[in-house]
Order: sequence, then C-alpha cells, then structure tokens
Amino acid sequence: MRKLIITLILWSMSFFINTIYAFEFSPIGFDKRIDNGNGYAEFYLDNSTDEIQRYRIKVISTEKTNDISKYINIYPTIVNVNPKDRGILKVYAEAPSDLKDGVYRFMLSIESIAVPSLKKDKKDINGAVSMRVNVNLEMEAYVGEIKDNIKVIERKVVKKNNDSYFIGEFLNDSIRGYEIGVGFVDSNNSLIEVHSQGRISKNGKMKVELKIPSRSKKIVFYDYNNQVFLQSSLTI
Repeated sequence: MRKLIITLILWSMSFFINTIYAFEFSPIGFDKRIDNGNGYAEFYLDNSTDEIQRYRIKVISTEKTNDISKYINIYPTIVNVNPKDRGILKVYAEAPSDLKDGVYRFMLSIESIAVPSLKKDKKDINGAVSMRVNVNLEMEAYVGEIKDNIKVIERKVVKKNNDSYFIGEFLNDSIRGYEIGVGFVDSNNSLIEVHSQGRISKNGKMKVELKIPSRSKKIVFYDYNNQVFLQSSLTI
C-alpha cells in the first residue's frame, strides 16, 4: 500500500517531514458510500522513528455546504504508536435518511502530542517531540449509486531487462475520488497481488508503471478503498 509522508497540509495528502521525524498516513482517502451501512474505514499511522509518537485526532468541519462532519465518528481520539510500529484509526460514517445523493466532505485534524520521557542523564521528565505535526486532511464520502467511470486511456506492456512492465494512464470521469489499485491475475483467475497507486480525484489523471509478476495472465483495476473491481481489464 502506498503511504503518505507529510510536510504540508495538502488536500492530496502527500507529505514529508525531514529525516529525523516521519509521519506516514494511509490510505489516501475515505471515499466510501455512507447510506448503505458500508461507511467504515481504517487508517494507518506508521512510525518509522525510534521514539513513541502520540497523536490527537478530531473530526472538524470543512465549512462547506456539503460538510458531513457531524455524522462522522472516530476511534480512538488519541493514538499512540510505538517505534517502528503502526497505529490504527477507525472512522465510521452513517448518513441520515434525508441526505440527498452526491459527494460530501469532512476533515480529519491530526496533531502530535509530546510524550513524557525520562532523560538518560537527569532524573527529570522531558516531554517533547522532534517535530510537531498539525495537519487537516479533507476526506470525501458519497451517498447514492454513483456510476464508476474510471477510464484507462493508455495501457501497454513493455519489456525491460527480461522483465515485463505495465504502463498505464487513468482518467477519473466520475464525480467522486478513487484510490486506484492495479492487480494481477493468474491462469486460474486467482488474484496474485494488488498494488494501491494513490488517489485520483474528480477529472484527475494518473500515470502508473508496475512490474508484472511472472505468473500473470491478466491485469485488473480496482477501487482499492471499497474493494471493488472496475470493469476494465487487460489480457497479457
């Protein structure tokens, strides 16, 4: 799964914070239908440092007309992540029955909290983090049946040093965002592996290049967050 390394508050959510402190957040978006009982997602906070990291997480309003922050629940609100480990944030959304079909938004606010620690050379408690994280991540959800309209506008298989690679470009002609997955299927129609390629927003384009596993017979395309295959595929 592609991860995020954070430096700025970006709607696209792709960040990096120097080599001392790294905050990694995945998947890239929520992008769930919330009027059919499936508005649940898990997000991962990876700690690549040698120190415990702690985050306070809140749902806040986007201040937009399609804001649904009041329908979003999260658990836990404080996430502790041990060194070289992963924390989990659970997000659940349920739309009221009178919410009209369409795309809606909410914001996750993530703030680092100092973790008290005992200094090695002094008998006092020091609360500090190497760099503060304070980011607002805008998420999308949707209500109603929205037709999948992801177009693969370029698709080809090329040889490089005796290995085969899939090179493609996607166009999102839908009204909602997707986290695109590219998967490989063997001769028994069994899925070998799926790779998330990141999020593609409304009217957005994305180019990908992936090495094809040796047993692959077909390449499939995947709505990664909703675990649904898109209609298009490519026979190798």
